[in-house]
Amino acid sequence: MSRSDEPPSSSGEHRHDHDHDHGHDHDHDHGHDHDHDHDRDEPKASPPPENFESDDAGTRALADALRSSFVIVKVAMVVMAAVFCFSGVFVVKPQEQAVIFRFGRLVGPPDKQLLGPGLHFAFPPPIDEVDKIPTTEIQTVLSTVGWYSVSREQDALGTDPPFGAELNPATEGYTLTGDGNIIHVRATLRYLIKDPRAYRFNFVDAGNIVQNILNNALFHASSRYPVDRALDVVTLKDAIYKKVSEEALALGLGIEVQPPDVRVRAPLQVKDAFQAVVTASQKKDSAINSARGYANNVLTKAMGESNTVVNLGNTDRVRLLSDLESEANQVTNLLSAYRNNGRLFYERQLADTMQRVMTNAQEKYYLPALTDGARRELRLLLSKSPQQAAPAPEPSEPGIGVGGK
Repeated sequence: MSRSDEPPSSSGEHRHDHDHDHGHDHDHDHGHDHDHDHDRDEPKASPPPENFESDDAGTRALADALRSSFVIVKVAMVVMAAVFCFSGVFVVKPQEQAVIFRFGRLVGPPDKQLLGPGLHFAFPPPIDEVDKIPTTEIQTVLSTVGWYSVSREQDALGTDPPFGAELNPATEGYTLTGDGNIIHVRATLRYLIKDPRAYRFNFVDAGNIVQNILNNALFHASSRYPVDRALDVVTLKDAIYKKVSEEALALGLGIEVQPPDVRVRAPLQVKDAFQAVVTASQKKDSAINSARGYANNVLTKAMGESNTVVNLGNTDRVRLLSDLESEANQVTNLLSAYRNNGRLFYERQLADTMQRVMTNAQEKYYLPALTDGARRELRLLLSKSPQQAAPAPEPSEPGIGVGGK
């Protein structure tokens, strides 16, 4: 290779010497002759162009850039694959339950399809789809089909909107009572989802069904009562709650209904007349309650006095019976003594009686019986000193006496 770089003086001589030397040196220097034979067999390369080195550097830079790009693409693909896999991790909150659809079909057996609170995994869409169902969160439905049109500000402040002389059915909702009167009713219903599968999969939109049930319950409850009872919030509330509960159970919605909040009032055009009726009804109820209270007081007092009299009568009866029983026992005991010796019994009783009689006597006289059995006359001077006559009154005027002229 070094010889080819030298300028040739004569092409013929150079080639002759070259061949001669090649044959001579072949036996002595194998490595050198091998290189020489290689140069002899291949055609000589043309000298490189002037911009060969710059093109080679550009090629190497392009190759390095492509290799770096391929590394970045590989790393990005690995990261995207990892993100794709871990994007299927989801969290179910304590107030929720979830189900997984894989290509539109529920995953797992029926008793394990509902996933409880915690961390779960599902393949990213479009393979899997996760549907979360609130179970302990209270759902709210508002029915205003029987209420007049009111803005949010007026509703928050509790003020009435302007109204005309007549009710406009296009803007004002209402319900009919059992006696053909018109009232306004609105209700707010709250419920809990107890069976998520029935609530979510047995109906296209179970929330809309609950809304329709509540709307129908307002009309049904109003039509059951006359206007005076329909305006009673407690009565209407119980009727709406009962109707909604029955319908939800019959349809199998899988919900637990709570008592609704109900507002009811008369039409705005005649609210003064209804208020007068309500006031009169309240006065009537107040008078009736006062009369009932007075009657209860009188009856309570009479019953107390009656019980007192009855108790006293029972006490006297028991005491009288006890005294009579005691006296009867005493007479019974004395009868046996009288039967044994009547004379002795008489004398003893007489002595006891005289002792009781004479206990407080100041003077006592003893009169023995006469031997001949005659009767003795006894005279008692009951008053020792006679009363003196009262003195005659003196005349009030001179010359005039009693009985005188």
